[in-house]
Amino acid sequence: MDLMPSEDQNAIQSTVRAFLASELPLDRVRKSFDSPTAIDLASIWRRAGELGFLGLGVAAAKGGTGFALTEEMVLFNELGRALAPGPWLGSVIAARCLEDEASRAAVLSGEVPCALADVGADDRVEIRGGVASGALVRVSDAPLARALLLRSGDRWHYIPRLGEWRIEAARSLDLTRPVYRLSFDGAECIEVASGAAAADLTRVATILCCAEAVGGIEKTVEMSVEYCKVRTQFDRPIGAFQAIKHRCADMAVRAEMARAATIYATVHARDGDADAEQQVAMAKLLCGEAYLQNVADNIQNHGGMGFTWECDAHLYLRRAHGFDLAFGSRRLQLDRLVAELRGAPQAMSR
Repeated sequence: MDLMPSEDQNAIQSTVRAFLASELPLDRVRKSFDSPTAIDLASIWRRAGELGFLGLGVAAAKGGTGFALTEEMVLFNELGRALAPGPWLGSVIAARCLEDEASRAAVLSGEVPCALADVGADDRVEIRGGVASGALVRVSDAPLARALLLRSGDRWHYIPRLGEWRIEAARSLDLTRPVYRLSFDGAECIEVASGAAAADLTRVATILCCAEAVGGIEKTVEMSVEYCKVRTQFDRPIGAFQAIKHRCADMAVRAEMARAATIYATVHARDGDADAEQQVAMAKLLCGEAYLQNVADNIQNHGGMGFTWECDAHLYLRRAHGFDLAFGSRRLQLDRLVAELRGAPQAMSR
């Protein structure tokens, strides 16, 4: 199993990184906190579609670029590194699972951004006869979205037109990923996956979340190292002190551990290996622990500066806490792994 990046993956990484640096630099994203019109995300979304970012894992015969999950992982790694806003996950997953050619083409082109909602205990959604009504309390990027991908239990649904939907801003910890309360009535609802196919989509979504987290984890290491080179104390860079060196080294080890676990899980899921579910749970657990610890250490390395609004360290801390809860917290992943080790593999599919 070759886990080293290929030439294609390196090219994708360079292209995505340059695109995000040009279109969604973090200082511009910060301006959108106070002025939502600071970023023309709809225009950026269409350009992302033109570059093929939304269809990396979709076959060329279906309008995609014909790569695989490993290349989608590269995209999300860069998105996490840049804290890029937008419904990337929902659009990429929708492009993968939509069978209707026109609907898939609209998502791939960037004309129809697709938000993703994971129905939780606080949500109220009723689906009958291909029609959905209800309310979702936390939906990211709802104002931009023109469609909704809905994960409810062991089924995935696609709502192409939300009809009479109502959007209300909700409090969000992650300022780069604001959430909204979304309510709708009588919206067309199409089931796109159930059973094993739905489980596959959930694995893919979890892996892409992990890849995004790895980008953020690695960025915290870069931020700490660069700051510790220029910040001086007692006429010496603080990076020269042993305590700082050890903390940065621990951060780098956690980043490499999370990266390796995510790549390994991605390859297993791509190839349909029998233990893919276990590897995905392990990656989610390790990425969650690494991200939360690294963002805390990054703030500590920045000292008093790390607690200020101007320092970007708090933005990664906010994203880390959101990631920890997406598609199963660390505790849930541990429960799944323990059940597997105790000989209860059925628990892995819950």
